[in-house]
Amino acid sequence: MISKLRRKFISITAAALFAVILAVVGSINCIFIVQNNRLLASHLDLLLNGGSPGFPEPLKQPLPDGGMRAPEDSFRLLPRFEDKLRFRTDGCVLLLDEEGHVTEIRQDAAGNYSDADMEAIAAAVLSRKNTEGWYLYYKYRVITRTAASGGSETLIGLINASSTLYSVFTMLTVSLIIGLVSFLVVLLILVFASGRAVRPIAESYAKQKQFVTDAGHELKTPLTVISANNELARMIYGDSEWFDSIDKQVGKMNGLVRSLIALARMDEEQKPVFSSFPLSDAVYDTAKSFEGLIHAKGKLLTLDIAEDISYSGDESRLRQLVSILMDNAVKYCADQGKIAVRLTSDKWVRLQVTNDCPDLNGFDPDKVFERFYRADKARTPDGSYGLGLSIAKSITELHKGQIQARILDHSRVQFEVLLPRAK
Repeated sequence: MISKLRRKFISITAAALFAVILAVVGSINCIFIVQNNRLLASHLDLLLNGGSPGFPEPLKQPLPDGGMRAPEDSFRLLPRFEDKLRFRTDGCVLLLDEEGHVTEIRQDAAGNYSDADMEAIAAAVLSRKNTEGWYLYYKYRVITRTAASGGSETLIGLINASSTLYSVFTMLTVSLIIGLVSFLVVLLILVFASGRAVRPIAESYAKQKQFVTDAGHELKTPLTVISANNELARMIYGDSEWFDSIDKQVGKMNGLVRSLIALARMDEEQKPVFSSFPLSDAVYDTAKSFEGLIHAKGKLLTLDIAEDISYSGDESRLRQLVSILMDNAVKYCADQGKIAVRLTSDKWVRLQVTNDCPDLNGFDPDKVFERFYRADKARTPDGSYGLGLSIAKSITELHKGQIQARILDHSRVQFEVLLPRAK
């Protein structure tokens, strides 16, 4: 139990830590990418608005008062720093005529690009039909305007963003490595610190288990004395309904003590010793032993048990599991109802115990395996204390299996146990 709690604590904390680191790394890289993309857009503005000698006249926007101003970014993180960056560009402007032929190439540094390369890039950019975007490692923008001759001309601004892309990739790689290393370091610290974190719970849980075990053993002695004195009184004074009532209550108390001790021992997480045995025979023998009781109560038992199913596990505990499910089915099966036991094997060994139960008010399949759970809150005196299904769940988990309850057709209850096959 404590090991499971510790693993769950580590897994939940690690998942939360991983999500936070991933969010931080993702946010930093997104901001970095957006900022670089915005700076590239600013560089394109500079190229297309005549930021260097020999470039076309700036493209200006009308102001409300009739004046003109150059386009500006709506958001600037570091204005003074970015103003200096705006004069550092690595790109060119291509001028094209109405037929799409390159008429002039204006570069901010002579010899940056060859005419043939620019012709090919211009053709590829125009074929995309987008006014702005990416082509290979170039960021481009296309503008159409009226030429001095009266016709239209197209301007294509190109920025070689290879260094920017390299910076983005480097930033992503470094941030991921730092995030991963930070996650592993914190996870290692968490693993070592989790023992100290769950220590108070472990100590409290150990004391509770020890109390249950000690109380169980201490109760055995007075119960044995009461039973012996009751038998002696019966011998002296003869049979009486009062003596029968005492025997019945002592039997119930003994059953409760045995169940509590069994649960406490299973919670100790001692590694069980498994051995191979014929599971088909074990299920058949255990279920068949209830046949007389079932028929005496006017109910019907049907068995559908596949033959020759062997399983590696604790035979005595698996027999106890079948017995608990059968006892539960007999107690809550409707009058003249049916109880069906089915055992099959595919990827899992599947055991199903189904019984008719017309009154399902208060039955909660998700809570039925809790200790001392009773669907009937009034706790009718049927001789049980709500521990049987808890023990069944512990036995199933001991074998790394699963157990679940479900309602069928609003009038039947089915308990299904899935046991993993040996790999």
